[in-house]
Amino acid sequence: MEKGIIKGGMVMNKMIELIIKKNSSLFGPNPNIEKINVGFTNTIYKVNDTFIIKICTNIENENHFKKEIEFYKTINNNNLIPKLLFFSTDKKEIPYMYEILEKIEGVTLYNVWHKLEESERENIIKQLCEAMKQFHSNKGKPYDWVRKTSDLFNQYFEQAKKRQLFTAKEIDLLNNAYQKFPELLKTDEFVLVHNDLHFDNIFYNNGKIKLIDFERSLYAPKEFELDILYRKIRKPWKFASEENEQYTKASDYENIITYIEKYYPEIIQIPNLYKRLAIYDMVYYFKHFVKNPHIEELKTDILTAAKKLV
Repeated sequence: MEKGIIKGGMVMNKMIELIIKKNSSLFGPNPNIEKINVGFTNTIYKVNDTFIIKICTNIENENHFKKEIEFYKTINNNNLIPKLLFFSTDKKEIPYMYEILEKIEGVTLYNVWHKLEESERENIIKQLCEAMKQFHSNKGKPYDWVRKTSDLFNQYFEQAKKRQLFTAKEIDLLNNAYQKFPELLKTDEFVLVHNDLHFDNIFYNNGKIKLIDFERSLYAPKEFELDILYRKIRKPWKFASEENEQYTKASDYENIITYIEKYYPEIIQIPNLYKRLAIYDMVYYFKHFVKNPHIEELKTDILTAAKKLV
């Protein structure tokens, strides 16, 4: 770790210098600064081993970056997420949006889940349920969720049909499943969801968790919070890093939904929950299948989800 402004990358060097100067009352004189090589859409620095500076250096990511800031502003005084200490979106003095966050301690849950006792795992899911409840206490305005989801599905389905990626029998199955969307997805309750709940976005330290990365947050039906989480606990090895993949096995994850039902029964008791989650599976796997039609497993996953509906 270097003392003062880090060297290399003249433009970014100047950028971090301006941010440090503007927030000198927070960082103090001659702060220690280290660039962290994580992520692709933002540039991250650690300051005094106490603060994180997150700079939105990818202009195309600015809308998502704003979503994260709004999430922090909405979910205040929550000890399960990092504290947002300062942010700027005006780009006048400094031509990039940025956030200053408290640095959280610990490692991602994927790193330790295989080492934990089952009682520790249950306690983690209990904390996660508390976080979800706090997020979901923020209500949003209703909108046409059926149409939004259907439009996404059709976008990928049409591409697949043009490229003849399914047989006629499979297309019939998918059409029949699609006919179920309106009755299954109709809702008038919209809540604030994290929308990226997986174990790389959950930090663990001494039995406590904190959640990070709120750039995908949105107002959606409550069960949509389970979309990514449910998919990744069914096939954890598919979503863990290469380093952690060797440690992931299904039996370590099989009780998570049971714990969620225990500590957040309202989200599990949603009518047609697993059929709704099957619809979200179809959209997710379709998105990846049209990009990677050679991966037969993605096609199987789509058809398996469709069968759950019909």
